[in-house]
Amino acid sequence: MALPINKRDFDIFLSHAHKDHRFVSELDRWLTDKAGFTVWYDKRELAGGSLLATDLQSAISRCRGCLLIASEEALARGWINAEYNSAMDERANYGAFRVVCLKPTGTEPKGLMKGTTWIDVPNLNLDSDTTLAIIRAFYPGDNRPNPSNSRDAYISCSWQKDDAMSGEAVCHALADQGFRLVGDAKDQEGFKDSTDRIKRIMASCGAFVAIIPFRGQESATAKDSPYKYFLQEIDFATELKLPSIVIADPAIRRSDGSDASWIRMATDQTECPQTVLSSLSLLEELWQKPSRPHYVFCAMDLECDAAQAGSPIRNMIERITGMPTIVGNEIHKNPLQTAIMETARDAFLL
Repeated sequence: MALPINKRDFDIFLSHAHKDHRFVSELDRWLTDKAGFTVWYDKRELAGGSLLATDLQSAISRCRGCLLIASEEALARGWINAEYNSAMDERANYGAFRVVCLKPTGTEPKGLMKGTTWIDVPNLNLDSDTTLAIIRAFYPGDNRPNPSNSRDAYISCSWQKDDAMSGEAVCHALADQGFRLVGDAKDQEGFKDSTDRIKRIMASCGAFVAIIPFRGQESATAKDSPYKYFLQEIDFATELKLPSIVIADPAIRRSDGSDASWIRMATDQTECPQTVLSSLSLLEELWQKPSRPHYVFCAMDLECDAAQAGSPIRNMIERITGMPTIVGNEIHKNPLQTAIMETARDAFLL
């Protein structure tokens, strides 16, 4: 069984014809040394061997995306079709898997790779426009909230397939309203020893929503299974004074505190009832600026074009990290030097 996208060894599977090895070697060096991608490149990974058809899917399933160099030579060979088809199978099973094609100007795909991201590369020349397009293709931003004005909401819900229906319905409704949903990692080991980490994540959000599914027991407490993690996060949100909405199955009753404000929604409901939708619609007004928002501090020459808001560099940083960027001349507190140092110190990334 293929690993989840976030646990894979490589960012990119590099698919190419060996006749294009000069361009591909240059591209591999740029992807690895400049762009910071981890690349599955047969010249390196196979140590002089050749990729067997039976090993192809295994190699691609170790990657988070596929970059195909669709030259006339590559399109004339059967293996580019096999690699493309395997990549598309991977994308069908994992929506986050990216398939991107570099096409020399004048090359015609002839029906192959329709619906795939295409980047024209004049004469297979790796210029700045091409490299910027590659990064944008692997970090698409069209459907992502703008980090400069996104509204982050912490979500406490089930990840178990058999009781996640109501949680998924609520999350879809919040996403439709433009909220960016933040939560603890599904594969995070342990909860009890990480309360500070959970609180820091929650403090980066401006609202809190919990969706509690029924798990065979009516009584719920913050000390006992099966609801303790939900209730502990609810209590954290109260401590942080976050605007909160708790949606729970009608059968659940909190026995170590009040549940009078809870909204009820059955665990197996796949559409939000009107009572839930009405409450969620108020969250936009209740949302507040996070006490500890995440951002990236960019230390750079303030006179250069890259320092300008919306520059390609800052746009790429925001697209890749999902966080807004700040540079020194955008800070207006006094004393200025102290304010700049504090802003740099408190950044998620510098």
